[in-house]
Amino acid sequence: MKIFISHSSRNKNYGNLIVELLRNLGIKENEIIFTSNVAYGIPVGQNIFHWLKSQIEEKPFVIYLLSEQYYESIACLNEMGAAWIIENDHAAIFTPDFNLSSKEFQSGALDPREIGFYVNDKERVLSFIQLLSKHFELSNNAILISQSVEKFIKAIGEIKPESTTKIQPTKTVELKKPETELIAEKKSIQKSSIKTIQVDKGDLYSKFLGLIDANKLKSDELLLLHYIVDTSNVKLMTGWQEEHEVSKITEWEKINDIKSVLSKNYPEVLRRFELRGFTEVSEVTSSNNPKEVKLKDEIAVHVLDLPDNVLSKIEEVVKSNFFEHPEEVENEDNFDLPF
Repeated sequence: MKIFISHSSRNKNYGNLIVELLRNLGIKENEIIFTSNVAYGIPVGQNIFHWLKSQIEEKPFVIYLLSEQYYESIACLNEMGAAWIIENDHAAIFTPDFNLSSKEFQSGALDPREIGFYVNDKERVLSFIQLLSKHFELSNNAILISQSVEKFIKAIGEIKPESTTKIQPTKTVELKKPETELIAEKKSIQKSSIKTIQVDKGDLYSKFLGLIDANKLKSDELLLLHYIVDTSNVKLMTGWQEEHEVSKITEWEKINDIKSVLSKNYPEVLRRFELRGFTEVSEVTSSNNPKEVKLKDEIAVHVLDLPDNVLSKIEEVVKSNFFEHPEEVENEDNFDLPF
């Protein structure tokens, strides 16, 4: 049996500490699945969705790390639903600021009457370790276990709530100053703010988010992202198989009443994704020509759990590309009542 930690990537700091605790208890590296850490995540070359599905089907012990961010994530809710259907053994662990009275938790797949515990509750953590001992071979060293739990609780207490929630701008009250001085200060603040949101150029996922946030991606590129998220498929056909993908996109556009922007521009959009470094070849023909590409793992692992600001930009583009049906409205206006 393995331990699968179902979590939002925005709570990975809590997840990393849980992994550290498990390792200190004696649980082996290959017995832990934690996708926010490459050491315990998805093997290179694997399809993220197929791999996770196969792992859940093997009935691991599931730790649901529940938070507000968890219930905002489509990927997390999919994981919860899949594991719940298979009836995996599980435990619910709550982040310190999680509201147990929330509508999402009370009406979710997990039974809210089941006993869960807050991640910073020492006594409950010790009880949880007792539960794990029924499924896994843990250390018999009571002193080591006690020290590991003490270290865990202390580290949890050092996590700031701001690190897992949206950061709100702070307000300051200043004395009235000359207008010229205020303008200069405003420019200075703007420059410093820009520096704080610059992404690490060596981090592909940060580059990916930064380009979207800066409106550098075209509408058809955001539509392709929406298609990828909506179909839960990070692999795309190219080369001689390109027409098959275009056919799928066309059908998807019809079903969702979206204009045929993506299907018409698909080859060009795919080329732009390649030039931006978002994709890589995943399958080739016998002549070594590409026939399939996929999102690089650094992006693929997060694509179903994108930040709200990125999702809102994608949704704006999707809304602007919905078909309008003025003839239907006109017909409704001209509809004769039978009395």
